[in-house]
Amino acid sequence: MRSLLLAIVLVSGFAELAYVIVNISAMPVYINALGLDVRWISACTTAYLVIEGVMKSPFGLLGDRVGRKKLILIGPAVSTVTAILTPFVHNPYLLVGLRVLDGFGAAALWPSAFSLIGDFVPEEKRASAMSLFNVAYLMGIALGPVIGGGINDWAFHHVHGLSLHASKDMSFYVAALFFAITTISAMVFIPNVRASHHDPTDMGPGVEGGFNFHDFKMMLSRMPMSLLMAFVTFLGIGLVMAYAKVFAMETFHLNETRFGMLLIGPALLIAASSIPLGTLGDKIGKGFAIKLGIGICAVSFWLLIMFPSELAVIVLGTLLGVGFVIAFPAWMAQVSSDCEPGQRGATVGAVGTAQGIGAIVGASLSGFLYKLPAYHIGIAIIPAHGMPFLGCAIMLALSFLIALFSIKK
Repeated sequence: MRSLLLAIVLVSGFAELAYVIVNISAMPVYINALGLDVRWISACTTAYLVIEGVMKSPFGLLGDRVGRKKLILIGPAVSTVTAILTPFVHNPYLLVGLRVLDGFGAAALWPSAFSLIGDFVPEEKRASAMSLFNVAYLMGIALGPVIGGGINDWAFHHVHGLSLHASKDMSFYVAALFFAITTISAMVFIPNVRASHHDPTDMGPGVEGGFNFHDFKMMLSRMPMSLLMAFVTFLGIGLVMAYAKVFAMETFHLNETRFGMLLIGPALLIAASSIPLGTLGDKIGKGFAIKLGIGICAVSFWLLIMFPSELAVIVLGTLLGVGFVIAFPAWMAQVSSDCEPGQRGATVGAVGTAQGIGAIVGASLSGFLYKLPAYHIGIAIIPAHGMPFLGCAIMLALSFLIALFSIKK
């Protein structure tokens, strides 16, 4: 079992690293370098999120029938090809098409990777196994902007005759390398055998589904505030995920390497603290942990947009992540505890659907909001391109209010 866990962590870490490089680090600056309208950044992100969300459940069911390993191999193999092709594509519609293919690749990979833990790891050890998975996931998020942006800057300064525009291609080739490593690692280390602990009725943390609108509608009347909080929170995340890099680079006059270095410290600290903080809800109560975590997120983000600076990004960005890793495990534990055991899968699936819809709506709106000019609110000034970030702050504050008045002890 230990070798299987290491294999899953290896595959998941490299895959998440590659997807972060492509979708969060490389695409925004590549679209800017092409001189395309910045709303194409939102279009590419939305296309990826929609396809990934819609196809997760069908691919998860397919993995039950044809075997998880096949899909874990196919997903990153598809994205290897799309990453190699992207630097040769300048048409925005074709760029969106490549991100659609990436969405299919991610949808094939993640449900089967999550399900391997449910298949092979006994129930009493499953939470610990998932914590390792989350650390690998967070490490990918931490290192993606540093590696992707750093290789672009290195190529521009050290490769003779390479233009600034051409240097933006390099991170796609690095991402393709990581996707290829993911595929090879899965081919070598992931077993192609039947599960030893698999229970088809178990929809625990080892299963990551996509949109399930039937479960969502069924649970809407039973837990409306929980679903609303999930939707609102991830709408805020969707508003900023596509434009955080280009906005920070313009606002603080950063190159790509410097932007990545701003994030790596907070991200690594959050990854290291995710396991002890994730269990805080068991010690102080799940409801209090949810309120505390979301409150920390809301206050940190509001302070960040009110007092923007590189130091604020480091300090308040760390607090933002800490709040999330306090709130999210307690939130999911609370949701799964508030339902009948036979409805746990439907309940968790409904929350995942609300999160996915929120992120897609936020990403779709972000392109329009990013184009808005500077705006005065009393004595405060929202700078040009700053409206998605104000929207995220409002959504986090609203999520905190929902938690405050709807979550009981």
